[in-house]
Amino acid sequence: MKKNRFRNFDSEVRDLVLLFERTILKGQQQFFDLDELEIIIDYYLEVGDLKPLDEAVRYADYLYPNSPQVAMRHAHQHIAHGRYQQAIDILQKLYDQQPDNTDISYSLGVAYGAMGEPEKAIELYQEATSDGWMLGRVYSNIAEEYHRLGDLEQAISYYETALFDDPNDDVTLYNYTDTCLAANQCEKAINTLYDITQKDPYNYYAWYCLGLACSNNGNPCFSDGYRKAADALQFSIDIDKTFAPAYIELAKIQEHLESPGAAVTTLLRSIEYADQEDYIYCLIGHIYMRANNPETAVIYYTKALDINPTYSYALVFKAYNLLKLGNNREAAADARKAFNIETSLAEERGNPDLADPEILGKAAEILDQLGDFNTASEYYERAITCFGCPESVYHKYTRFLYKHEVYDLVIEFAEESLEMLPLDPFYSTYLAAACFRTNRYNRVRKLLLDVEPNAIRYICPELSQHPLLGQYVPQPSPLPTVDPETW
Repeated sequence: MKKNRFRNFDSEVRDLVLLFERTILKGQQQFFDLDELEIIIDYYLEVGDLKPLDEAVRYADYLYPNSPQVAMRHAHQHIAHGRYQQAIDILQKLYDQQPDNTDISYSLGVAYGAMGEPEKAIELYQEATSDGWMLGRVYSNIAEEYHRLGDLEQAISYYETALFDDPNDDVTLYNYTDTCLAANQCEKAINTLYDITQKDPYNYYAWYCLGLACSNNGNPCFSDGYRKAADALQFSIDIDKTFAPAYIELAKIQEHLESPGAAVTTLLRSIEYADQEDYIYCLIGHIYMRANNPETAVIYYTKALDINPTYSYALVFKAYNLLKLGNNREAAADARKAFNIETSLAEERGNPDLADPEILGKAAEILDQLGDFNTASEYYERAITCFGCPESVYHKYTRFLYKHEVYDLVIEFAEESLEMLPLDPFYSTYLAAACFRTNRYNRVRKLLLDVEPNAIRYICPELSQHPLLGQYVPQPSPLPTVDPETW
């Protein structure tokens, strides 16, 4: 069964929303008073269901055209659609009429925060604390703005104040945990979350966040961090067996603990409660891929694609595993299809640069292994222009150019990268190697000060043997042999 969309709402909200959907959305006559419409609109705002939200606001405006409450919901509707300035225009008029209304101050804070003005948002949120209402939520929002400003200490302090007022707020619990990890204050998060679970042993979300903190993204604070994480996540599931995220995190921990079979079993248990079954099947495919079982990995990627044929992420990893199986023709077709789907979806969203660069980069990697240099080059060039392109994709593109002896482009790309990341050993190493290949010896000598010794010997062994330059190559460090996937 799918997750109940009214899971976090009481029966009054459920009944009103269902009545609205049975009547107004179907063009029938039904009267709702203002309080009822506020409940209906607030439900759609909270779950982010924008189409019925627009209908509910339109209907409320039709029945109560001069209502300040409806005007407030108009502003919230604009915020939900990303129309922040329109929201501010409405809220500022209401604020001028009711300067002591903390609901308006709070809403203005939300809008200014979304507009990227954290200082103004904090000022308005502080005003909103004057009546003592919903302090947990207000202080949590102040913390978020301090996080945006890069002041993690202040953010942590305000999150802790928010949790003191409301230790059951899921958003605050998660953001507090995430901020502590970003500030390298893992133990602080663990201690706070542990105290919350001791005071309220049935707080499933606190147990979930405690599991995240103990695992600390693969770098446990304690020697038995993964075990503590697994226990906390299992407690979260025991309290609420429908909470799918806990299953997903538990499966990650089980795989870390070298129990891939247990991880698969955990993910299969989560399918009954997951919002996206295709995502779960894709995660299972990843487990089998990492276990060097491409046959079974393909089966699960195919299951994901049976549910969602445009799931480009599953498609490109299916192609990658087909390549391992020697099914080159289908691998090439799937890689091209994944690229086309991802770029088309980005264009439909109105910005081609919003395509996922990792998907495009993986498609390029597959086509390169199949010997299609031109298409791979096109895909890589498209990937590195995408918003949020990770450094790993830039590295793959650099290795690709160097492997195919496009040394002038290696030099150009490495130089541009070093402007952003001065003295980065990866780009310095490839820049030195490419300069050597193109006989720029004077420059090579200067660059050898910044290279990674083992890597330069791996990618350009002739350099260390050169009669003039070899003496300037740094001595190899006592590290394991350079991994070609890294360099």
